[in-house]
Amino acid sequence: MQNIFLPIDVCRNRLLRGRLSGPSRCEVKSMMRTMFRKAGMRIAMVALCSGVLCALPVMAQDTAPAASAQGAEGHGRRGDSTAMLTKALNLTTDQQTQVKSINDDTRSQMMAVRNDTSLSQDDKRSKMMDLHKSSNDKIRAVLTDEQKTKFDAMQAKMQERMKNRGQGEAAPQ
Repeated sequence: MQNIFLPIDVCRNRLLRGRLSGPSRCEVKSMMRTMFRKAGMRIAMVALCSGVLCALPVMAQDTAPAASAQGAEGHGRRGDSTAMLTKALNLTTDQQTQVKSINDDTRSQMMAVRNDTSLSQDDKRSKMMDLHKSSNDKIRAVLTDEQKTKFDAMQAKMQERMKNRGQGEAAPQ
């Protein structure tokens, strides 16, 4: 009865040396294997849970920029038109500032039309088209002759894609 209250390590050592009556050496080895398996499983579970918990913030950071870009533009797939025009037309910094101002102004006017509940759907559509045409005319006024040629080609290509999309064909990207 005295040996019941001994620390586990002391009992294990005595069992291994054969000083204490009890289970055979095979049983002790089996118990030790079971004990180490349980400890190994616990360690593996802790490592797995820690890995998952550490990965969640990283995944949240990856999706945050996409969500903020979509919220800022209103349409996630459109992106920043000023940056796109800068890259395609090689705009100067002065032109970039003017184009950004034009785009921001047009965007706010379009939001006002979109939120206007007194207009019918057809009226909204025609006003939006007028605003878009006016915006393109203002942007064209800022460009050089060479840039205007590229801009017109880009507009024609976009019109063609929209026309194809309306006919049910997949738009090339």
